Amino acid sequence: MRAADKLSRVVNKIPQHYRVPLALLAVFAVALIVVISGLSARRGVLEREVIAKPGETGPASGGQLDKKIAGVEEALKTNPEDLKALFEAGLLKFRKGPAFYPDAIADLEKARQFGLADERLFYYLGVMYQGVGLYDFACEEYRKFLRNRPGDFEVSMRLAKLYYTALRFAEAVRDYEILQLEYPKNPVVLENLTLARWKNKQDYSKTLLELKGLGSEAAFRAEYTEGIIAYELKDYSSAGRLLKSALSNAEYSALIDRARAYWLLGDSAMKLKDNDGAFAAFTELLKLNPSHEEAKSLLARLERSRKAAAKKKK
Repeated sequence: MRAADKLSRVVNKIPQHYRVPLALLAVFAVALIVVISGLSARRGVLEREVIAKPGETGPASGGQLDKKIAGVEEALKTNPEDLKALFEAGLLKFRKGPAFYPDAIADLEKARQFGLADERLFYYLGVMYQGVGLYDFACEEYRKFLRNRPGDFEVSMRLAKLYYTALRFAEAVRDYEILQLEYPKNPVVLENLTLARWKNKQDYSKTLLELKGLGSEAAFRAEYTEGIIAYELKDYSSAGRLLKSALSNAEYSALIDRARAYWLLGDSAMKLKDNDGAFAAFTELLKLNPSHEEAKSLLARLERSRKAAAKKKK
């Protein structure tokens, strides 16, 4: 028997004078479910949209952002303590990029000083303080954000990486280990935990082995990580082999900082007096980062050596 038929039989058993109220109640219940579902879906959208990521410009960009900033700053001339305008000014400048971070920080700090209570403030300030090199300030803002949104993966990773960058390796290990408990098979977490444990003079072999066993992408990350560690340990032969292999991996090489990898590869080759290998690595590096002054200088020196060697052969 179909569900509709079963429902019809049940309804037919209900006395007539009860049917209308029950029908109205059913309609109300369905409507309430639809409304709640809609609100839940909308809330999910808001939670995803609430944080603008670094460099995002959204629907407005370039001149449009400049016009919006000018409009908000005009409003602030009338009321310098307008919290909404201060927050908007800071966010618009944040979206303009790192060159505008100092001005954006000033606006958001004013908004906070005047009483703005908005958890997004901590995210924006954390990213921008990190961007201008004020790591202790950035760490504090990220911690505040995580108190409001515990378990946020992106910000937890940002904070752990920032500890690593600031040479606070014990704290980096602690935070990556917390992330590993929640994301035991995340290759990015394991890759960073491996490096943090190594820097903190801890045994990283187990983490590296786990990373290698998580599939082809994770194995690639393990190889690249081993290449970095070998370079730092001055094992330039192993570093060159591992980094060259990682850079030649067409499927996954876009996942790493290729400019940095080419620098390490080129420097390893220089240390091994492999001028041809260094020349090739620095050439590729300058394609990715034409303003890398040290690579340009070394490449010019290698070019002169090549020409001198060619003359001697003649």
